[in-house]
Amino acid sequence: VCVYQAICITTLLYSCEAWVTYSRHIRALEQFHIRCLQRILGITWRDRVPHSEVLSKTNCRTIEATITQHQLRWLGHVVRMPSNRLPRRVLYGQLHHGRRSAGGQKKRYKDQLKTALKTCKIRPEALEDVAAD
Repeated sequence: VCVYQAICITTLLYSCEAWVTYSRHIRALEQFHIRCLQRILGITWRDRVPHSEVLSKTNCRTIEATITQHQLRWLGHVVRMPSNRLPRRVLYGQLHHGRRSAGGQKKRYKDQLKTALKTCKIRPEALEDVAAD
């Protein structure tokens, strides 16, 4: 399992800090993750072992939790950067004019980060204080 996490998970989630994930992406990644762990443990689908049990036996987290952790870690780095650094300027920047198109909106990176903050029960106003710790 340690080799799997060191090689497969790091390769699978390379640069996930910048991903905007939809539920279909998470579902596909989770399926791959569970399938690999089941193969490592020698579990087949006929054994009918729940995913939560597979994760607890291997002492692994879900892919979604791992992605959220990586994104929040990167967000903490960006928040602590000086104001003149490009990643911070892009994160806090706003367009002076322009609108989003009508209809169903695509999820933006900022929306992804807001969802991650909400999942971890961190208020966006308190982000800089939390990142300083």
